[in-house]
Amino acid sequence: MNYQTLGLLILLGALTYLWLVVNRLSRTVRILEQRALPSAPAQPARPVTAGAEALDEGVVAAIAAAVAIVIRVPHRIVAVHPDYGAQHAWSAEGRREIYLSHKVR
Repeated sequence: MNYQTLGLLILLGALTYLWLVVNRLSRTVRILEQRALPSAPAQPARPVTAGAEALDEGVVAAIAAAVAIVIRVPHRIVAVHPDYGAQHAWSAEGRREIYLSHKVR
């Protein structure tokens, strides 16, 4: 067996071992988080008003679910406000990239 094949086998073995260790650690962390955190009492979702219009309950539920997944600690969402300025964010970003691509003379 030549050295390249042996090195490749050692590398694959080391990567497999690291993958198994990380997988086991992530399982352990998930189990410990579930034991440590009591589940928050479920409260009914109510429409959140933003000015004269109300946000859809489905949108509020999706935001609450995303926050619960990311934070993973008991929390309370106080307010949800639509960002009306975000409509122009994509066009502003495109404009910024075009301006950056030009050479300054």
